[in-house]
Amino acid sequence: MNIIGERIGNYKVEERIWQGGTSTIYKGISEDYRSICEDGIFDKVVAIKVLHPYRTEPYQIEIFKKEFRILKKLSHPNVIKVYQLGKKDNLYYIIMEYIDGKSLRNFYGENMEIFPQTILDILIKVGEGIEYIHSKNIVHNDIKPENVIVGNSLRNIKIIDFGYAEKISFFKIRKNLTGGTEKYIAPERKKGIIDLRSDIYSYCIMIEEFLSIFDFYKEIASIIESGKSKDLSERPKIGTILDVLREIYKKEL
Repeated sequence: MNIIGERIGNYKVEERIWQGGTSTIYKGISEDYRSICEDGIFDKVVAIKVLHPYRTEPYQIEIFKKEFRILKKLSHPNVIKVYQLGKKDNLYYIIMEYIDGKSLRNFYGENMEIFPQTILDILIKVGEGIEYIHSKNIVHNDIKPENVIVGNSLRNIKIIDFGYAEKISFFKIRKNLTGGTEKYIAPERKKGIIDLRSDIYSYCIMIEEFLSIFDFYKEIASIIESGKSKDLSERPKIGTILDVLREIYKKEL
């Protein structure tokens, strides 16, 4: 699929910036200073997430639409914004906020001698995004370094890709709850259990991955191990983990 040069909504597709198993994300630019449509005024530069055209099953299209519906209700500095859901010919697309940056995975790979304050700040902002998501009774279900965008200025830290996100309801067990990266998937998810604490597990895996090389990690190792527990009841609340990280951050300044 090559749609570079075509127009989607009010935007011209400039380049492909990411491709995954279910969708491709492009950079879109409006010829106007700002692009106006029925849903409001958008930025001049946006990201356009396009569902792969071979994903034509109704449930596949519904998952894509559900991601938009969930994100449309969220508003937080560390959660990606979405603007519009649309369809052009046989292509479903989501117009969203564009962040000039790279995934946390790539950012860290290119900055191996990173200052501990910098990575702590990033992880705290990710945690604050998770805390907000959970306050809305939403579980992301795919927290990992690839789903965190670090802006080139380091000011923008955004959680992205809500394709597996679920709204917590009375029914907390769902069959065929699949998807995600094995290393970060909480054990209960494999049983179809939907629980906010699944994100705690994934988040703690990330914290261990990026902070265990620093001397101060021994001060937080215990709570991180609890967050990785197979027993849901042993996992601390996101706020408790954030409090610990913020204390370490103050010491490292």
